[in-house]
Amino acid sequence: MARKALITALALVVALGLFVYFTATGRSLLGRVWGESRSADDIAMTNKVKSAFSLSKRLSAYEINIEAKDGVVTLTGQVPSDVDKELAGNVAKDIPDVKTVENQIQVNSGIKPSESSVREGMRVADLEIRANLNERLMSSQGLQGQSIQANVQDRIVTLTGRVETPAQKAGAEQVASSVPNVVSVVNNLEVSNPAAAQNETPGEPEGASRDKDLANRVLFALFKERENFADAGAIKVAGRNNAVTLTGSVASKAERALAQRIAQDVDGVKNVSNQLTVSTQTK
Repeated sequence: MARKALITALALVVALGLFVYFTATGRSLLGRVWGESRSADDIAMTNKVKSAFSLSKRLSAYEINIEAKDGVVTLTGQVPSDVDKELAGNVAKDIPDVKTVENQIQVNSGIKPSESSVREGMRVADLEIRANLNERLMSSQGLQGQSIQANVQDRIVTLTGRVETPAQKAGAEQVASSVPNVVSVVNNLEVSNPAAAQNETPGEPEGASRDKDLANRVLFALFKERENFADAGAIKVAGRNNAVTLTGSVASKAERALAQRIAQDVDGVKNVSNQLTVSTQTK
């Protein structure tokens, strides 16, 4: 019985082979199936290269055409510099199973990012700003329990909702302004207790709240100048009776002097105790 089944199977295989080899229909069918299999691999490789390009801020802004066939990737389109052209080629080469890259991208110094990439970039930037802002608002002790909503469009933050004191309204705006890439802040927060002292935080002594507010304003001023520091986050600020103390580390004497000048220029600061240390290990 088993022998009979084996003979039948072999006969079917031979018949199929003869059909494919000697008939146009069979050859066409085999070519179509083989072609679809190869196309699937080519499409998968094309998508991998596209995904890699989308992760690059330099490349995602431009329309680069990608065609993959049998492990050979051909790139066409335009970018503004030789550096971007080389980057595209290197990114494509780094994709697994890519054998060769035909980099036919043209360099055009006048090329501008595509409108679709600009719109998508702005949308992603707005979403990232909103996520970062919500995280900072939730972690701010002075704003916990307050009803604050943040909307972001074109990197402009609009704050709505209600807080208890004017200090909290100002604090929320300060937090929003400190988020990277924010252009401006529209503060439409309503205040439940407008008569509360500007520097008073509920449940906290007025003097301590003022000291904290002063320290926060110095930190915010330092943050706005973060590009001039190796690591502005390594600078700590404490406030007491209109005086601030700077501690932590900076990368150079120039940074130490700059931090003191920034602190001294903050409204309300009468004295600065600069205890910053200079460390080449600051990153």
